[in-house]
Amino acid sequence: MGNHLWGLAELIVHLFEFQVLPGHEAEVAGSLAQTGPARRPSSGDLMHCAGSRLSRHQQEHIAVTCWPDHETFVGGTDRLGVPSYLSAKASLLTARRSMAFTVVSSIGATSDGARILRVYTAQVAAASLEEWGRREAEQLVELERMKGMVCARAGVGLGVADADGELPIVAISAWRDWEAVLAATGGHIDRLILTTELDDLERPVGLVHYDLIEFDERGSGEDHRAEDSGPAT
Repeated sequence: MGNHLWGLAELIVHLFEFQVLPGHEAEVAGSLAQTGPARRPSSGDLMHCAGSRLSRHQQEHIAVTCWPDHETFVGGTDRLGVPSYLSAKASLLTARRSMAFTVVSSIGATSDGARILRVYTAQVAAASLEEWGRREAEQLVELERMKGMVCARAGVGLGVADADGELPIVAISAWRDWEAVLAATGGHIDRLILTTELDDLERPVGLVHYDLIEFDERGSGEDHRAEDSGPAT
């Protein structure tokens, strides 16, 4: 069972988006493939996954890490937001974008076994944040029942509201395969997953799918993107 509590104690989910210098894609992918489950006890993170944006956006990558608290998050990333497990390849990464969120609702322990990552971002008025958190937790209960859903995290951006009084939020979910994603979205991956995105409170910003690196039990992995490219997004 998942943890559906509003205001989970200090859990941080970190999204690190990047591109790779031409000619170094395989090198970076190989390095990421060695950062699977076996490395977590020493690294301090609770889970992480990494993959590439599909089809025409294949050159865009993401690394997602869940940290147990803010102190561990700060210690596990550099001042530019590069996770420690990517630090050796930092010189090969361009177009970096780092986003961190306090987790308010969570289901599933890790993303192990997932092949597809769905990342939904939006803005929520600060005045509606508590209501959004309660309702998001309720919706994740429904999401947890869906076949092929591995784990999910919902969070609120670190920091203060912007000039419009809004804060960024994120809902990420990891799925075993495209069939599960298509079933959850009624065959249209660019649409809402039933009622899990709260459009009366949220101002949507983006919805992106990533094809994940598959790790093995020894912490190494393989890139299976060529085997199952899935629908374009």
